[in-house]
Amino acid sequence: MEDYIIEEFKAYKVFLLSGIENDASIHFNIHSGVAVIRFLNGSLPKNEVFTKDNGTKLFKVHAPAANYAFYIDIMRNEGPLFFFYDFKDNVSYITTSEEPVGEGELTMRTA
Repeated sequence: MEDYIIEEFKAYKVFLLSGIENDASIHFNIHSGVAVIRFLNGSLPKNEVFTKDNGTKLFKVHAPAANYAFYIDIMRNEGPLFFFYDFKDNVSYITTSEEPVGEGELTMRTA
């Protein structure tokens, strides 16, 4: 087994849970299974990976609640996106592919 994975994802779901203070999560499917990024205030639990009976994995990742808007922004505005997980130290992140310098955003022009 490799010490890490980096896999593309193309769709995501956002969960804003009622009745639980400041609890939000983003879920997406990758080739290896499902990744869940949960946004919390205070100290963060250690990231974990569980293997289901069918061999797919559940990646439980925790991030500071203050970073929620950054994750949503990159998911709405960038692509392709990749999920990285290091099995040795349980570090995880999402990343874009390499992009040309000065790519810029499309803007609407008015006549």
